Amino acid sequence: MRWSVVRLIAAREVRDQLRDRRTLFLILGLPVLMYPLFVGVGILFVTALKEKKLVVGLVGVEHLPRAEADLAPVLGGPGGAAQRLRAYPSLLGPDGQFAPAYATTALDSAPLRAQPLDAATDEELTAHLASRRVDAIVVIDPGTATKLDRDERPTVRVLGRDGEENSKLAVQRITSVLQKWADDVKGARFARRGLPPNFDKPIEIRDPQSEKTSEKKIADDLRDMLVKVIPFLLVMWMLTGAIYPAIDMTAGEKERGTMETLLISPAERTEIVAGKFLATTCFSFGTAMWNVTLMLVAVAVAPLLAPGLFGHGLISIAGLAACILAAVPLAMLFAALALSLGIFARSTKEGNYYMVPLFFVVLPLAYWSMTPGIELDGFTRWVPMANALLFQQRLMSVRPDAFPWQHAPAVFGSLSLCVALALFAAVRQFHREGVLFRESEAGGKGGWSLFGKK
Repeated sequence: MRWSVVRLIAAREVRDQLRDRRTLFLILGLPVLMYPLFVGVGILFVTALKEKKLVVGLVGVEHLPRAEADLAPVLGGPGGAAQRLRAYPSLLGPDGQFAPAYATTALDSAPLRAQPLDAATDEELTAHLASRRVDAIVVIDPGTATKLDRDERPTVRVLGRDGEENSKLAVQRITSVLQKWADDVKGARFARRGLPPNFDKPIEIRDPQSEKTSEKKIADDLRDMLVKVIPFLLVMWMLTGAIYPAIDMTAGEKERGTMETLLISPAERTEIVAGKFLATTCFSFGTAMWNVTLMLVAVAVAPLLAPGLFGHGLISIAGLAACILAAVPLAMLFAALALSLGIFARSTKEGNYYMVPLFFVVLPLAYWSMTPGIELDGFTRWVPMANALLFQQRLMSVRPDAFPWQHAPAVFGSLSLCVALALFAAVRQFHREGVLFRESEAGGKGGWSLFGKK
């Protein structure tokens, strides 16, 4: 194989593709439009969530315990701290809204607004929910304060609309508020019996999540999502960057009638395939580099837009840059597969049809690599494409443990084997006259296709 001829053919194919505005838009222009769109939609989502208020109707507010209503000693005198512990906490503040200690709004939560309701029957409660005046309803058991004083167990019901997102969110938020309040009520009951508030928790368990702030927890969740989503996006863009040039270099040349001119040139058919493969790989890999560049810009700009949320080191910048190296074998694999299918097609339209099975193979493997708990191990390192995605995920992860470099030879070795097999299939088809000179769809009759005899 003469590499000078391969480079000449590859340069010619790259030059022709750079003149195609459709290919340039799909590879360069579309990501520039999509990433700001994703960021804008995310900002609009958070803004809309912050501005939206979930209304919770309260029935039986008068039955709630009043703070310190049953305490005789003055709180500032001796034993004031003990008296404060013995006092039942108030669910509502002086303004009639939920006490800030229980209804503190998190970064990803809409604020709650309490609204007293006059309803005596279940039909009236259902009517309030159906009218959408409230998103959820809290029904306080009559005599709740008295039952607490008698060490009884009153009931607090939470009602919502089935199958409605706002109501579901409101029910979750108010249930969390009530749970916090119930824990404080339990502590006050213990104090009245002369027991410490944490009497029912003889052992204190500290886990990593309990010591994190809500902002840090949200940042961790966002980081875990980005580590899995970014490699998936890279794979989809690389596949797109390989498909359209490969179809145009193969089936497109058949339609334009330039394939015969290329075949009568002094270049061997293996050299022609190698040149087209190199050009397709460049476009696929270039798409990955372009998307990584845009992601680096997004990671650099995100802390400036939301320092409270993005100031915890979401992903490893060096790992994101290193994903470029892991993208090389994937770009080669997609280029070889797309060329093999494109050579078989007789037209660009048929070539697009043949690319659909490629997506059916790539997508399940990509989704499998995003499964929680899946990491590089003795089995996954041999699964083509999924192992590269897991390798990229590990590169971007901000973790204290050592990187599993022992899996790298198996990852790149299995991908290299797949690339070799796909290239062998492409070269084999390029040597078959029946494949290269099949009648076009508009030409003869009875041509054979992957989907059957025409």
